Amino acid sequence: MEAVNFRRTEGRTFGGAFALAICIGSIAGGWRSLLPLFSAWNQQEYSHAWFIVPLAVLIFAQRLRTAKIGGNYAIGVPVVALAVAIMLFAWTTGSYTLTIYGTILGLAGFAWASFGSNSMRVLAAPLVYLLFVVPPPLTIYMSLSAEMQLLSSKLGTIFISLFQVPALLDGNVIVLATGNLEVAEACNGLRYLFPLMGFAYLVSMLMEDRLWKKVLVLLSCFPIAIFMNAGRIAMIAVLLGYFDIDTSVGVMHTVAGFAVFSLCIGVLFLEVWCLLSIGNPPGRFLVSDLMIVDKFTLDRLINWPLSRSSLSAGIVLLAGAGLLASLPAVRAEIMPTRQPLALFPMEYKIWRGVPHVLDGDLADSMGFTDYLLADYVDPTVGLSLNFYVAYYASQHAGAHPHSPQFCIPGGGWTITSQSVVELPFNDGVSIDVNRAIIEKRDVKQVVYYWFEERGRHIANENALRYYAIRDAIVENRSDGALIRIVATIHNGEDAKADAVVKKFVADIGPMIESYVPSRMSRETGIR
Repeated sequence: MEAVNFRRTEGRTFGGAFALAICIGSIAGGWRSLLPLFSAWNQQEYSHAWFIVPLAVLIFAQRLRTAKIGGNYAIGVPVVALAVAIMLFAWTTGSYTLTIYGTILGLAGFAWASFGSNSMRVLAAPLVYLLFVVPPPLTIYMSLSAEMQLLSSKLGTIFISLFQVPALLDGNVIVLATGNLEVAEACNGLRYLFPLMGFAYLVSMLMEDRLWKKVLVLLSCFPIAIFMNAGRIAMIAVLLGYFDIDTSVGVMHTVAGFAVFSLCIGVLFLEVWCLLSIGNPPGRFLVSDLMIVDKFTLDRLINWPLSRSSLSAGIVLLAGAGLLASLPAVRAEIMPTRQPLALFPMEYKIWRGVPHVLDGDLADSMGFTDYLLADYVDPTVGLSLNFYVAYYASQHAGAHPHSPQFCIPGGGWTITSQSVVELPFNDGVSIDVNRAIIEKRDVKQVVYYWFEERGRHIANENALRYYAIRDAIVENRSDGALIRIVATIHNGEDAKADAVVKKFVADIGPMIESYVPSRMSRETGIR
């Protein structure tokens, strides 16, 4: 009898060692993707992520005490297989974000195969919590940033008016009598929103209450972050307007930021306290239970269930992680030769141009490889336009052109109309481009823009994302550019502004390929 017990104990202990090997192997397989993740954690928006992993592990272990093992185990195996496919797809497209998502999904699938579907009802939450360590894709970040930046500016101006301080909003610039207060991208409120969402999800996991209350706690992060950020902007403006004290930079700005975030946490806890008191019986906050890691919990971790499903899922995950680790650090991307945009002619046919230089901080935030910003004039008719090209040699690291729709409102402009039209481009070929009419006070402009992506002239942003993935896999290229042309409309004569843009594009279209490479095969571009 003793010999039999000894063998059973050893088998169970082997299960814990096997689970530990799966975790270490998965992390090792995606280690190269963790390095850019760690860099992101050093930014203020994501610095809270350092605490998420240990807290998720602690909550997972604590919930393992009460998890009811059983149900469907087999589904964990295809979940792991899907995770491995995502990890390999991420390597192909150069997305470290997808690699992390795949690793988390693989660990979740392994836990599913080990403990069954019944246990996942309580174990899924801490595994989902791990997703908060990954910054959102840049496309989502840019659109969210622009919206919150403008909303914070508008709300901040409303709050400023409550203190009888004269203020005028011009896009993301608040004009005061004593000076201008620019609501920069760093003040968009995301530095509050991201850590607050992670904290709110943690709080919701520790609430023993109805589901709608947990969802409400998580959703409330958005109004809390937006209103608190707008209040901070108003406070800076009031101090500047009444006392000529500038707290928009330096130590005072940092201290105010921490103080406002602490206030956000206080409001969140007040909301939780109110919600827990609603209903009968009232809810409970289980923060004390979180610290319980007793012998039973350790036994469950050490004696990790070792079944056919968990073995299959573990082997598939280890094989996938091993394959990922054996591949080159990055897929050697094709970088086509091109001329730098600094050589783009300032005198061409009838056109005469004057180049401009972007602000250094703005240029760094855009992440492009090369750019051109110039004003061109047609001296024969005396009309001018602004020509902008932002070229990205690689979009694998997350840097890519974003739509002018995001930044136009931030400059104080209102988009009054938008459509897709045809422009003559090269050798009688027309391309589809976006056309927008924008207005600010008495000024009216027409904006044309499109994305020049490996010989494709793309107006639709959904198509842009599709071809970015398709070309990264098939052609091993991710270079591309945004091209934007702006012309001022004088005396309401839209047709003249349109005509000067069409003439300019028809003249410079044949030169674009030298500065923004087309497809290697010289195939006809797809609009």
